[in-house]
Amino acid sequence: MKIFKLSLIILISFGLGIAVSRGFVSKNTVKAEKAEEQHHEEARELKVSEKSQELIALKTIKAQLAAFKKKIPVVGQIAQDAETSIHVVSPVSGDIVDMKAEIGSLINKGDVLCTVSKVSGEEPIQEIRATITGTVIGAFAKVKDRVDTVSSVYTLADLTRLLATVDIYEKDIANIKLGQKVMIYSVAYPGQVFEGEITFISPRVDQETHTIKARALIQNPGNNLKLGMFVNADIIIESDAKFIVLPQESVHTINAKKVVFIRTAADKFEAREVSVHDENREEAALTAGVGEGEEVVIKNGFLLKSELLKSKIGEGCAE
Repeated sequence: MKIFKLSLIILISFGLGIAVSRGFVSKNTVKAEKAEEQHHEEARELKVSEKSQELIALKTIKAQLAAFKKKIPVVGQIAQDAETSIHVVSPVSGDIVDMKAEIGSLINKGDVLCTVSKVSGEEPIQEIRATITGTVIGAFAKVKDRVDTVSSVYTLADLTRLLATVDIYEKDIANIKLGQKVMIYSVAYPGQVFEGEITFISPRVDQETHTIKARALIQNPGNNLKLGMFVNADIIIESDAKFIVLPQESVHTINAKKVVFIRTAADKFEAREVSVHDENREEAALTAGVGEGEEVVIKNGFLLKSELLKSKIGEGCAE
C-alpha cells in the first residue's frame, strides 16, 4: 500500500508538471539576503502551474502573528450534581391527581408539572408549574400521593452548564490560572468539543494521586454531557508573546530540519527552513523562517515535499 501511494504521488507530480529548480537561489537577491538574516540555508524553488495547484487542491494562508495556545491535557469527571438546581414544592396540601413530567423530561419555565386537589376525588384546583427551563432530575411522588407545602415533589436542573473536576499534575500547576479556557472531550461524542473555563483551583495536593483538583464550568448545549460522566480535557494556556502560528500540516521534516513551503509567485514555491518555538497537536509556533503576510502552503504540501526529496535523490545519483 505504501509503495502504491508513493508511486501515485510521483505519477501525479509528473503528470501535473511540478518542476524543481536544480540550482540554489542566488545569495545576491534581496530574498536570499533576507533568508540569511533569519539564519536559513539556501532554499530550493519549485514550480507548479496554477492549474496543477487547483488539481491537487493546494491551499495557502497569509501568515499572521498570534498568541500560541499551549494545551495541557488532563482527565476529569462531570460533577454528580448540577451547577443550578431547584426543588419544587406544592403551593397547597392535597392529593396528586395528574403527573405530567417524569425523570428526564425536558421542561420550559411555566410548564405544568402536575396537578393537586385539596380534597381527595375533587377536580384538580392547583397546577404546579416549573420555575426554570431545564431537566427533571428528581420525581418524589406519584398519582394519589398526598403532598404538603414543605416536601419536594420534583427537582429541576439546568444541565446546559455543568461543573467538571479535573486533575492537574504538580509540574503543570504553575501555568494554571482562574478564567483559563478548558476544552472537554467525551468518548460518547467523538469530534465534539465542549468549552468552559477554570472557576476554582484547590490549595491542596492530593496525597494519593499527587495532583491538584481544579473545577471548571462547562457549556453543555443540547444536554449531551451527563452528570458523573468521565471526560478528557485540554486546559488552554495562551502565550503573552506573539508568534507566526501555523497548522501542523504545513510544517514538514526534511533531513531532520523543519521546513515550510512559501509561495513566492503565482506558480513558484520556496522550501524554507523554520524554527519552531512550541507546538501542540494542531498548531506550531514559529520564531524564525516566515514573515508576517507571507503565503504559506497549509494543505497538500506533502506533494511539494515529495518532489523536493525526489530531486535530491536524482542529484545524488548524478554525483
